[in-house]
Amino acid sequence: MPVLKRKEFIESSGERFSLLVNENGIPDFWITLFMTTVVRSYTHSTQRAYINHLYHLSLWEAKIKARLSDRIITASQNKGNNDIRFFSHSEVQSLAEHCKLQTKTARKLNDSNNKIIQFKKPTSKAPLLTVSVAQQNQRIKVIAEYFEFIAHNILRNKASFSSYIEIIKETKERLLSGKSKGGSRRTTFDPDAKAPPPEVFFKVMDLVGPLNPKNPFTKLVKNRNYLLFRILYETGLRSGEILQLKITDIKFSQNLIEIRRRHDDPEDTYRSTEPNAKTLERNIYITSELSDEIRAYVIRERALIINANKHSFLFVSNKGKSAGNPISLIQFSKIVEKVAEDENLADFIKKNGFKGAKKITGHGFRHDFNNRISISIDKNNEKAREEGRLDDVISEKKELEDRMYLMGHKNESSSSIYNLRHTKKQAESLLLHEMQNIDFLIKPKDD
Repeated sequence: MPVLKRKEFIESSGERFSLLVNENGIPDFWITLFMTTVVRSYTHSTQRAYINHLYHLSLWEAKIKARLSDRIITASQNKGNNDIRFFSHSEVQSLAEHCKLQTKTARKLNDSNNKIIQFKKPTSKAPLLTVSVAQQNQRIKVIAEYFEFIAHNILRNKASFSSYIEIIKETKERLLSGKSKGGSRRTTFDPDAKAPPPEVFFKVMDLVGPLNPKNPFTKLVKNRNYLLFRILYETGLRSGEILQLKITDIKFSQNLIEIRRRHDDPEDTYRSTEPNAKTLERNIYITSELSDEIRAYVIRERALIINANKHSFLFVSNKGKSAGNPISLIQFSKIVEKVAEDENLADFIKKNGFKGAKKITGHGFRHDFNNRISISIDKNNEKAREEGRLDDVISEKKELEDRMYLMGHKNESSSSIYNLRHTKKQAESLLLHEMQNIDFLIKPKDD
């Protein structure tokens, strides 16, 4: 069977397509029809998720040496309508097990084994790498949806199509039955599993300071990278929201950043994976110092970089073939990773006993930002109560509303995840206070 590859296309209008192509670069017919008919109206990030799931399916098809479309055609030709069975029971199980695997693991198994994947005791010491239950179930959902789509389109011109409808429905249900039970997402109440302690982020900001001799970046990019980290730290923005910023989004006179959704932006013909605002648009205030530093970067650095004047995106590459192009998500990840793996940061973490904490990531800055918001609100409320300004006390409802706005969230549950560290600290404080009360009550009193 021909091996399919993932490929991104950008139209002159800015619209992005994610497709699977063969070794000659020709898009797969049925997958392209499904993507352009069913998935085209979705955001590009959702399209890419669909393509990744369908690519994973193609690895399973290679295992059984048959495409879903071929299986549908063959089954409908060889048997009477009442006896049609598109997949055997073992194949449905095999597909469900296949959806548990990380794609790179499934690809390696394809290279070394031509049999249908069966979960047996691994012969090697390393266990097979798997994905979360949520991702496994989403894969099965997309594959079942894709099967239903191509089955209807392949069989709809048959005179007896009506008799196939129930069989297609039953087959889809059989595929969906392979979804794992249990929680749809991994839940943890350990804040250190989400992000390192606040002290680590403070150290990071010290380390990336342009004047710090231990700054891990070259002179050419250290100021730009400092601004990237400064915005992460000061605003809690997502990496995609930072990379899609345009110069016009920075309102320097107001010390304000405007976060806007620009999916399929015709100006962004540089990045196949388009960074963007994930959820809600909003305005975020920044310090005057950060506003001045961004202005200085635009005037003194960005203006001097070749090709940077061809677009209005704020942060650009400084050298090489991509000089002047907007920074990509991959480039941004490498910038953060360089700091996360810096030996000076590693020494600080080790000396302060933070060794078991989660590694620094761009997303971790959002958790740290939320923790600082909670501390600031607590201080405000404590001072307001002490001074009798009860109208200035921020209620729990108001706090949640403000947090949702700042983070760009649509629902309350999303915002609560980012407040784990503060919640844990408050709970521990309450527990300690209660234990002290109990100790006072049961402690023998002198007569």
